[in-house]
Amino acid sequence: MEKEDKHIHIKEAHEKVEAGDPLAAIAVLTQILAQDGNDKEALLLRAEVFQSMGCPKEAEADIDRILPATEDSPEEALLRKAALRLAQGDAESAILYYNKVKEQHPRQGNAYIGLSTAYTATHRLDLALAVMDEALKRLPDFSEGYKERGRVRFLLHDQAGAMDDLKKALETSPDTMKALGGKFSNI
Repeated sequence: MEKEDKHIHIKEAHEKVEAGDPLAAIAVLTQILAQDGNDKEALLLRAEVFQSMGCPKEAEADIDRILPATEDSPEEALLRKAALRLAQGDAESAILYYNKVKEQHPRQGNAYIGLSTAYTATHRLDLALAVMDEALKRLPDFSEGYKERGRVRFLLHDQAGAMDDLKKALETSPDTMKALGGKFSNI
């Protein structure tokens, strides 16, 4: 499959997902993979679609085709693998993958949020807070990071700290209010 054709098909798969037809997207992506079984973009997207459909084993199989046995793995694949592990209740494995992303890509904010979520799932709120403190030192304008640290602070019964972080999230990204969707309407 030529590069131009592949991009047209990838775009078509994205459109199928947006239109609420994940099975058609899987079909398009599977056709791409029939031509090049190691196409990372198609594998990542198909894994994302499988995960959204509640098919974690299929999603993980696609991610495993991307992840090489070497130390330096693609960050998107590592993030997807970590998210899959966390969704399957294997927080310890997710922590390993998120840490690997954080080490290889220290400015990847989603790695810190995922790591915080995994630590929270294992009731290690002190580690979740430490991870988010580290993230915000590295990424001081990371709105999602302030929201996550605020969530952790709230769980630690630090309402004042949680409010400070929510305010900082709003300062760094005014669109944050839209994303909150009224969850904090009494603030």
